Amino acid sequence: MLIDIEKLKNCNSVKVKLSEAAFNSYLHNVGEYFDALEGDSSKMKANEAVDVISILADFKEYFVSELEWESLTRHLLNLIRLGVTKSTFNNVAIFSGLTHVAYSVYVLSVQAPKIKPFLQGINDILLDKLNDFLRFSEKEEFYTVGNYEVIAGLTGPFRYLLDNIGDEQVNEMIERLIGVFLKRSKNITILGYSVPGWHYFPSEMEASHMTETAPNGCINYGVSHGMGGPLAVLSMAYHNGFDAEELKDAIDRLVSEYMNAVYYCNDVAYWPGRISIEQYIGQVERQMKPNQMSWCYGSPGNLRALYLAGVYTNNSKLKQYAIDELIKIADLDFDGFMLSQPIVCHGYAGTAAIMNLMYLDTGRNEFLHKTVEMTEASAMFSIERYFANAQQLANNANMDLRADLHSHLEGYNGIIHTILSIIKGLPSENEKRLLML
Repeated sequence: MLIDIEKLKNCNSVKVKLSEAAFNSYLHNVGEYFDALEGDSSKMKANEAVDVISILADFKEYFVSELEWESLTRHLLNLIRLGVTKSTFNNVAIFSGLTHVAYSVYVLSVQAPKIKPFLQGINDILLDKLNDFLRFSEKEEFYTVGNYEVIAGLTGPFRYLLDNIGDEQVNEMIERLIGVFLKRSKNITILGYSVPGWHYFPSEMEASHMTETAPNGCINYGVSHGMGGPLAVLSMAYHNGFDAEELKDAIDRLVSEYMNAVYYCNDVAYWPGRISIEQYIGQVERQMKPNQMSWCYGSPGNLRALYLAGVYTNNSKLKQYAIDELIKIADLDFDGFMLSQPIVCHGYAGTAAIMNLMYLDTGRNEFLHKTVEMTEASAMFSIERYFANAQQLANNANMDLRADLHSHLEGYNGIIHTILSIIKGLPSENEKRLLML
């Protein structure tokens, strides 16, 4: 066994206390996950290793043997090095791309300073890749696709670079990214109507998952693939002193888009996920009904982005609006969240992480109570139950299974890692990757 479960059980730095049943279930699940990891490590791929080294960094103190930790970490780091060499990470994305590697290696470098030269090499490659990517920003077609998003677009590396302000090349790249985002923030005309420049034409894959057709493109209100990520990251850039006046205008326009699109069901705030231009301009009706209270496309993710915008632009009214609306959500019963999975992206763990951050920021007990409830729900999922639940949901929706043991975003790794972050009151780099911080 890799993990000293008794040491984790008796950890004196726990800030959020779970019920005995939930905590014991979590301890069992941690042991089960790391046993599975030990068995999988010899056949693991580079892209899987990135999320694993992140969780290894945060669980180091609970390893039975430091030599075992070093051996496993060294093996996985070598896989990542080979992946970088072979261009496995051939994009700049913060999930499964070079920014993902950079964040995970950075966290590991805190525990193992000797790898800092490797981290610097990753940062250099990332800047080169971003430079190549932004060469296309001179073309108008660049602004017709969803390349600004968190998951696979520019918001992710933008967020990472803001943690590295001070380096001249990094600052120059941030300025270039701001320029691209400011251009994107200008309204454009479609079908004779003024619409946000954040409009894009969905890819063939994305269109296949949409319930509405979007021949003239769409507007996306989600944090994962839509305007929520740019809202948060531009607010952070403003807070750090970049391009104050024009940047503030862009942030204000994004806030206005969210405030114009919000609708209420039983006095609870909701937003559409992704709507066609025809729906945006009112030619086609859009549904206004309750939806999942998740990070990716739900009100908790959007309100956290609005809260950060309020904090970083000193907009006390916006900040208080986000707090008030999130309190209403925290007061909903469990079924009102409409969640069916324990994962980070659109499940209990991701919503628990947001509620926990709101509790840490405000001290409001409503957030603490919902954090505990959502965390306990996640903690009750063993690996077997996680996969069985995912398979059942896939069968019900007539879709392929989407479940992964070692992924943070939609996998079991993310459940285990997020719960540790919550109970210790120590947000990790993963909350930054998700633009929650």
